[in-house]
Amino acid sequence: MGKFKKIMITGASSGIGHQMALDYGRQGASLWLLARSEAKLNDLAVSIRAAGGEAHVLVCDATIELDLMNALQTAQEGSGGFDLVIANAGWGGKMKYPSENNINVLNQIIDLNFKAATQTLEFFAKYMVVAKQGHLVGISSVAGFRGLPAGAAYSATKAGLIAYLESLRFSLQPFGVKVTDIRPGFVRTPMTAQNKVPMPFLLDVDQASIKIIRAIERGSKRFTFPWQMAIFVHILRGTPDFIYDWAASKAFGDMAVSGRQGKIELNVRE
Repeated sequence: MGKFKKIMITGASSGIGHQMALDYGRQGASLWLLARSEAKLNDLAVSIRAAGGEAHVLVCDATIELDLMNALQTAQEGSGGFDLVIANAGWGGKMKYPSENNINVLNQIIDLNFKAATQTLEFFAKYMVVAKQGHLVGISSVAGFRGLPAGAAYSATKAGLIAYLESLRFSLQPFGVKVTDIRPGFVRTPMTAQNKVPMPFLLDVDQASIKIIRAIERGSKRFTFPWQMAIFVHILRGTPDFIYDWAASKAFGDMAVSGRQGKIELNVRE
């Protein structure tokens, strides 16, 4: 049995959330898995149970507040309280110019990446504060360090989540509740598989999951990975604007203006 026995993960049907659920399942944890795809969650639950873990499925669109609150309440009551909650659900839709769909894309990204993530963490924070124990984790991104071409909404929500997690950590420290901000670089997932932009230091999802789990177990306050990307983004944060503007334009080409080189599929969440 691993360090955490009862774990909640949002966005568990694919990518990092899916892999972390499998890895924690192999440790024998009891997992509550939230996502929109019932079929994918059921398949994941079967794999977790086969590996020796316990799995509970919560089919929910996290951007619908009432549905999310009901699902989280069901998880809280069914589990009796969590050791670890990971707000992982997110989407990287691209902004395109000109476009009639940008406001729709903007709203979806804000509702999922920031609103649903912070609502999830706040919901469980109240129970952990009373219990004086627990660990809350938010999956932000290196994209939150500076604005990315065609990624205005994505970068903004991740920057907001970084600031929120830092403030939350200070607020919950007196109650013995830990908060960790995980800031991944590029990870090979269904979302990034369709990117047509440079993805330096790309990691496979199983490697990313191992690194995240280790950082959580260490009780890290913040964790940016891979290490090459951590160094790169810290340099990038201090780079003068005129240098960053030039480099971003060179690296991302037409995407910096139009978003044409973004994701191949339409701007619709999977």
